[in-house]
Amino acid sequence: MPDWLERNPWLLLCGLALVNFFFMLGGHSLWDVDEPNNAVCAREMLVAGNWWVPVFNGDLRFDKPILLYWLMMPAYGLFGVNEFTARLPSAMAITALVGAVWYFTRRLLDARSGLVAALLLVSSLHMAVISRAATPDPLFILCLGFALLALLCVYVENKGGRLLPAAYVAMGVGVLAKGPVAVLMPGLVMLAFLLLMGDWRAWRRFRPFMGLAIILAIALPWYVTVGVLTGGEWLEGFLFHHNIDRFTQPLQGHRGFPGFYLLTVLLGWFPWSGLLACALLFGAWRLSRLRQHPERLFLLCWLGVFLVFFTVARTQLPNYMLPVFPAMATLMALWLRDADEVLRRKALAIAAWTAAIIGIGLLIGGGVALQLQWPGDWIYALSMLPLSIAAVVWLIRRQGSPLLPIALGMALSVALLAAWTLPGLDEHKISPRLANSATEAGFDGDELATFHYFQPSLLYYHGGRLPMLRDVQTLGDWLVTGKAVVMPSVALAELPGEILPYLIIHDRVFGLYARKELLLLSLAPIEET
Repeated sequence: MPDWLERNPWLLLCGLALVNFFFMLGGHSLWDVDEPNNAVCAREMLVAGNWWVPVFNGDLRFDKPILLYWLMMPAYGLFGVNEFTARLPSAMAITALVGAVWYFTRRLLDARSGLVAALLLVSSLHMAVISRAATPDPLFILCLGFALLALLCVYVENKGGRLLPAAYVAMGVGVLAKGPVAVLMPGLVMLAFLLLMGDWRAWRRFRPFMGLAIILAIALPWYVTVGVLTGGEWLEGFLFHHNIDRFTQPLQGHRGFPGFYLLTVLLGWFPWSGLLACALLFGAWRLSRLRQHPERLFLLCWLGVFLVFFTVARTQLPNYMLPVFPAMATLMALWLRDADEVLRRKALAIAAWTAAIIGIGLLIGGGVALQLQWPGDWIYALSMLPLSIAAVVWLIRRQGSPLLPIALGMALSVALLAAWTLPGLDEHKISPRLANSATEAGFDGDELATFHYFQPSLLYYHGGRLPMLRDVQTLGDWLVTGKAVVMPSVALAELPGEILPYLIIHDRVFGLYARKELLLLSLAPIEET
């Protein structure tokens, strides 16, 4: 990399973060189901002046704790309720994570390694994706990434100082972002590391009782408050269903398969998948050697504990492995620093080849998939062209390191995705259209319901409440009051035949998620019959 960049790394990292995480952040509608679930929850809390109890569509929302909503609500108040403000906390959290990885890797290794680790992280595909998602995952990744890197520094430097309590503060905030897993996972990583190091007595260095006190001081007040305000109902729903049940059974059909997380991590780390493979395959694995390099052993424990834990868990989702991305970035920077020149050059060439192959594969495969799904939309796959060109050009010229040109190519591809591809595909997301049609037909936020269908994005874009009607009798009672309903066209068969001539169909769309035709309809007023 150019000397001026190594002297001013913040210029490159901030520029890439602005493009990859913030550019056109609100340029496309929310994706079901997680984004509108969270965005609606924060909106309902803000409207009600409720800062304590998560609610969605008027009911308790048990899925996640309070932190994301606490950050969304001020953004809504300052800049309005929109896609940008819903996603802003996520973009800021991942940007802060890049800064934390740069700082800690620089502190553990050297300045160049810090820049390399941060560059790899800021330009990885899954980081760009999750930074643009209105979910609590980015906050959780930031908290765990900061906490574990800080704990590694405490061990290596053999001193606590301010870093040790800061690590526990991050874990406490993580409990507010995702729950007890923010303490469990760092604890398991530290346990595995100290056991493999054969340095169990070092646990005193981390002052765990002080740490527990800090975590409880930060997280416990809100958990006690929400428990009292809901009579314990929220705590039971969150701790048992969304923690224990999520581990012991596949919730919402989210099953994995053997090698699921290996595949998702390699794809999520694109365009650096090949470099990650090299760092793992060619790095030290013998325990005797790893004990001489505690940084590598710690980072491998971090990666291994998450991989084993979430592979055993019955509910499997790609985002569950995102907290290992800071570890992978630092691990790869460490390996690049210590590898001999021949091996380093070979690994960088492999990284460029895999970036080119996967990039071209996404370009062609994505184009074919889009063309089959929506004829004519294949052109949006060309967003991957800049990345593919950058990798291929480097392979032809072989001048310098491929890290910077591939990172810049990735930034251009992300910019095209954000400004062109995703807005272009918005026409296939039917909730904004249905909400607009309902408003134009005169049905406000309290005059729309669903029957045999529900998507959180419809609630987000229409506002108010969105009752889910359970049977034909309830549907009839709703329609005779002059209100509207969204329902699959096949459900018309359940209605009495004599009512069909009096139905007014305001809009007819094909649902992207429902994979069926949906109708927005109401009943003709009595005076018109």
